[in-house]
Amino acid sequence: MTLAMRIIVYSLIGIAAGILSWPFTELMIFIKPYFPNLLLYSISTGIVIGLFMGGCFGMSEGIISISRKKLIPGLLMGLCFGAIGGIIGLFSGQAILQFLGTLIFNSNIGFKTIAFPLSKALGWALFGICIGLSEGIRSRSLLKARNGIIGGFIGGIIGGLAFEYLRLLLSLHFVARLAGLILLGLFVGFFYGLIEINLSKASLNLLSGDLKGREYPLTQRLTTIGSSPVTAINLPGYNNIDDIHAEITQAKDGFYLTNSGPKNLTYVNDDPNKGTGKEKGKKLEDGDIIRIGNAQFEFKEKK
Repeated sequence: MTLAMRIIVYSLIGIAAGILSWPFTELMIFIKPYFPNLLLYSISTGIVIGLFMGGCFGMSEGIISISRKKLIPGLLMGLCFGAIGGIIGLFSGQAILQFLGTLIFNSNIGFKTIAFPLSKALGWALFGICIGLSEGIRSRSLLKARNGIIGGFIGGIIGGLAFEYLRLLLSLHFVARLAGLILLGLFVGFFYGLIEINLSKASLNLLSGDLKGREYPLTQRLTTIGSSPVTAINLPGYNNIDDIHAEITQAKDGFYLTNSGPKNLTYVNDDPNKGTGKEKGKKLEDGDIIRIGNAQFEFKEKK
């Protein structure tokens, strides 16, 4: 999967999340009169939307890397952060509305056309941040968390504006909500993928085997490579590769390839790399060819 394809997959996952959350959102609206108060209704609606959005995005890394081992933890983490994000998003949107609504309304600027959509969009931006954070927490990567915060915020506020203005422009409110949720998921997924790729300083391009052509952005301080499905770069079907065979460490002065143990040999431009986890190992340069077992990668570094 190329880097561009990763963005497309994230976007498609977002669209699926919007579609899946829509019928349950409509159900919440249908049973709204049965809630004892608006607060409980808002909490329940936020949780419902958050569960579907968070669950779908939580599984994204497992889907992209074709790893069942990452699907369940990602799903659980996504459900948790999605539910939290849904509550925070709706509450914060309402709080911002009270502030902006009074400010803008008193200045004779349209309440419905500016204050309401903008405040709600800011709430959706906080919701997007929570969704984006889930993968960074699951993988224990500050860099992934940073990418999720930025991508989730941008996607959330743009998707939120689209969601809120569609509800104003379209007379069929259920159609507007469907289109709005789809756009919300699409923008969160698109910008998460875009930020992840653009902020990564390097990537690996797989040159051989069944997974030939896949590109892996190096978005973590420590990227593990091996045959185990829990590794960041999983290489099933390749020969002479241990569960965790090698690691790439991102340091201030570049990227270093190390072996996970003294018996796990790796090669850079056909030269054996003797660095282990306690040593810095081989510093990688743009265009280097890395061999791990019978898998070959090209290291690409952004200048």
